Amino acid sequence: MESKENNWSVGEIVTLSKTKKPLKKSGSRTFVRYVNSRYICIREAKDGQRGILLKVLGKAMVDDIAMVNSEPFCKDFSEDLFESTTYFSYPFPSTDEVKEVLSIFREHPGLTAVFEKASMHINPNSKYWVRETSSRLLFMKKPRYYDAPSDTLSKASDDIIAYRLTVVYFTPSELVW
Repeated sequence: MESKENNWSVGEIVTLSKTKKPLKKSGSRTFVRYVNSRYICIREAKDGQRGILLKVLGKAMVDDIAMVNSEPFCKDFSEDLFESTTYFSYPFPSTDEVKEVLSIFREHPGLTAVFEKASMHINPNSKYWVRETSSRLLFMKKPRYYDAPSDTLSKASDDIIAYRLTVVYFTPSELVW
């Protein structure tokens, strides 16, 4: 994991080493959730409250999202080995996590400029893909998105383009995602 002392401050760019959690193995294909690379601290860990690291992954269409074990999954990165392929996806945040992140942006409007400078464009008044899904038919799941302006959670349709975020919480001694 990371260092024993995670004491990042708001606006700091944090580089996390690749950390993985297996999601599903299907024949020669393996699906893995991971955190990796540059995040920006949007809340410090203090007074018993976990800090928050945020990575903006850009915008995605519903066709970019597969369902793996009934969870949304994007093939962000893959590793091809001799007889197998491993696909990696950043974890999708829950609706509550997206709301928490957006409330921080509203309280600290200067954060948007920090993200722009780091080439992570974000619009707090937009749509965001979330971990929650909706059911189609008996077992078919479909991604959902949170619409910030209307404060609603909606089923994805073919014409929806929404931001992808990934959130990592931290305390001085651990990362939680």
